[in-house]
Amino acid sequence: MVPQTKNVFYFILFISFYLFLYDYNINIIMINIGIIVGINTDAISEENFPEWLEDIDDKTFNLSKEKWDDNYFGLGSDIAVAYYVKKFSKENVSFLTKKDINLKKFNEFDYIIGLYEAYYYTNQTKKSESYKKYNDLVKKTSAIVLQPLSLQKFVLNKKLYTDTLRKNNIPVVDTIGFQIKDKMNVPILLNKINKQCEKWETNTFITKPQPGGFGIGFKKWDRVKVMKNNKQFQTYINKIEKQVRIEKPLLLIQDFVPEFEKFYEVRTYWLNGKYSHSLGTMIDPKSLGVSGFEKIKFAYPKSEYDEECFEHHDEIPDELDDKLINKLKTTARKVLNVIPKDKTGVPFLLRIDFGCCLNNKNICRDYYVNEIEYAPNLFPEYNTHVDITAKVGEAIIKKINNLKKNK
Repeated sequence: MVPQTKNVFYFILFISFYLFLYDYNINIIMINIGIIVGINTDAISEENFPEWLEDIDDKTFNLSKEKWDDNYFGLGSDIAVAYYVKKFSKENVSFLTKKDINLKKFNEFDYIIGLYEAYYYTNQTKKSESYKKYNDLVKKTSAIVLQPLSLQKFVLNKKLYTDTLRKNNIPVVDTIGFQIKDKMNVPILLNKINKQCEKWETNTFITKPQPGGFGIGFKKWDRVKVMKNNKQFQTYINKIEKQVRIEKPLLLIQDFVPEFEKFYEVRTYWLNGKYSHSLGTMIDPKSLGVSGFEKIKFAYPKSEYDEECFEHHDEIPDELDDKLINKLKTTARKVLNVIPKDKTGVPFLLRIDFGCCLNNKNICRDYYVNEIEYAPNLFPEYNTHVDITAKVGEAIIKKINNLKKNK
């Protein structure tokens, strides 16, 4: 072998060995992951625990639990997901609670997963300062925080994302908004709503505050009755004014869609940008916006239906047409293209909900995007056939592995 060729050979060998060591070190260096839990809702009962969850200890269980009866608690979906990540990830995983929401603690980790995120934190503390504190930490910490702040702000501003989807030819319901502030002028507000309802050609409208969630402030109104007597509407506005205000607080007004109460709302779940499964829910309107549990009926796509699993439900769920699901998946992918993304890419979890139906003149009525959720209820008690908490946990592990590899 001539000297020059020999030198090239050794150079290539050196580079190959260096790259091998680099890749090896990337894979063996463990990183620190902190997962914030404490939602105390969206629970699963012990009798429905998947096998991998059966060995959870009491101390971990108590980090997030939902009271169902005097001495009976369900396990919050957030700690179930976090437990899966800790059990099956090769990284150092720690559980964090609201007492750990400070810069010193956040900086101890490479990644922070906010399953108990700013909006939950704010709703539990009832202080708008909590929202600012949490998000200031997200901006200042050296850790990478999931979900991204840009996604959170986009989703919590429903008027913004509704307008954005409409501009991108994605079906949504007509929505107007009024700033929530102290001493709102109810007669002027109702006159504006009345004029909009005349344009919509409807006598029924919906109100809900932004940010929303948890059924807070959702109300259906008869505009003829409320224009004659606004006392009930005034009481409602007084309550809305007292709610914690974050981001851009608006009172949203929407055209009432009668079919929404008659057909299933279809909730589609997306993990790292890929379709996972769907769940149909029909909520008793009388249970919305009031204290206590919402009354819900469930349905599942025919291709995802599990008779053996569902026979244990309180009532046998209905089936959803796969043709409908495929159509909604196509629309949901358009939504995924529109949502803001940072350097971490597509969110590890997103739920895109569809309602029925737009008030148009199409022969086949069109479903529309009703909600986008970045920290959604998983309904683990009613998604045991897909082991939803394990799937979300696995999605987090894959997200971290990809970010670590590309860092």
